[in-house]
Amino acid sequence: GYISLITVALNSMASRFITIKLHENNLKKANAYFNSVLISNIFLSGIILIPGIVFITELEKIINIPNNIINDVKILFMLTLLTFLVSLIGNVFSVATFAKNRLELSSVRDSVLNIIKAVLLVTAFALFKPSIIFMGIASVLLAIGTVLTNMLYTKKLLPEIKLSLKEFDFSSVKEILSSGIWNSFNKLSSILSTGLDLLITNVFIGATPMGILSIAKTLPGIILGVFGMLASVFSPQLTISYAKGEYDEIKMQLLSSMKILGMVASIPMVFLFVFGKEFFLLWVPTQDAVLLQKLSVATCLGFVFSLPLEGLWNIFTVTNKIKISSIFLFINSLLSTIGVFIGLQFTANIETKLLIVAGMSTIFSIIRALTFLPIYGAKCLNMRWFTFYPQIIKNAIAVVAITGITIFLKTQFDITTWMQLIIAAGGMSIIALIFNYYLILGKSERAMFSYKIKKLLHL
Repeated sequence: GYISLITVALNSMASRFITIKLHENNLKKANAYFNSVLISNIFLSGIILIPGIVFITELEKIINIPNNIINDVKILFMLTLLTFLVSLIGNVFSVATFAKNRLELSSVRDSVLNIIKAVLLVTAFALFKPSIIFMGIASVLLAIGTVLTNMLYTKKLLPEIKLSLKEFDFSSVKEILSSGIWNSFNKLSSILSTGLDLLITNVFIGATPMGILSIAKTLPGIILGVFGMLASVFSPQLTISYAKGEYDEIKMQLLSSMKILGMVASIPMVFLFVFGKEFFLLWVPTQDAVLLQKLSVATCLGFVFSLPLEGLWNIFTVTNKIKISSIFLFINSLLSTIGVFIGLQFTANIETKLLIVAGMSTIFSIIRALTFLPIYGAKCLNMRWFTFYPQIIKNAIAVVAITGITIFLKTQFDITTWMQLIIAAGGMSIIALIFNYYLILGKSERAMFSYKIKKLLHL
């Protein structure tokens, strides 16, 4: 994650530049961008490899590692570095499904590869002595499979793209970097606000508390990853519409993304708020389930506002207006990190320290979700500053209302088994979807949704 600070400047904007040139039928420039990024990534991989090996060799001097697993952790880090380098070299080939708005191909591929990864891990843990090294091996294989299929998609979807060393153009690299460099600030901001907390906990509180916080952050991490993936689905069409100058279409797509993400955002939130204790009791029965729920809620409380807005982050990349958003995010995240260090000085209680680490970034994420993102996002598209607020309010009301309904219903029964938890979560999900169907969707959207459901059932 930290190494990607170096590479994100180039790769975060590659798809945007290549896609726009393809849809402008400027194939020469599209090829220049593509080959320049590919060759640059190969060069960067060579530069990163040496210091990466040195870092891993001295790893136990940098972070706290239990003595009995030092070698396993070093091997895992080495395999993780290899995974990163493979992904970096093949990164530009992922532009094919993006540029042609065929993300379903990569999504299906990712699903299949992750199922294969899960099978490999279960088999390895079942047949051999459990080791974290298995995670690294599976990740390397997954990265290789991803790159190979992306190369196949590129050949099939973008036959106009030709690999050639002669197409390398330093000015194209410079042009992409001039915009993408600000995404390095975004990545740094993400590390400061959500990624640095485990390292801070490890160094300043201890390895065991870090393990507790890591468990608590598992569900929030999965939730954020899923919604980040869902939001990325809207990016290709936004980029294509921007290339064609269809601004009314862009506004409609953004509002639709907020409604669609808002429809489902309340489900994981309410699950953690209401059933978090029961989930952790069943998943890690030897741990303090109440503390884990507190830490999980503290970590993702801001998701109530930020998850439905995930699609709005695409605005800055699509319009190539990244500078101001990057500076704001960096300052926001830096203040969050400073707040953590200050807060840790006022208590010796381990639980309170963990809550400070988990909750500080949440406070600042709420601030940016309710102020900067909707206001500056609207400004970049020449919309009124309050364009997105009505939908934000509806999404928040939905979470509060469904939480209240679920808490009331939960008092009617006890949850002591996985099956009971699954049934309860399923019932809550149905209630949430029905409630959101009427609150979040407009009349025309409900009609369209109902039509598609009836058509599906008829088939």
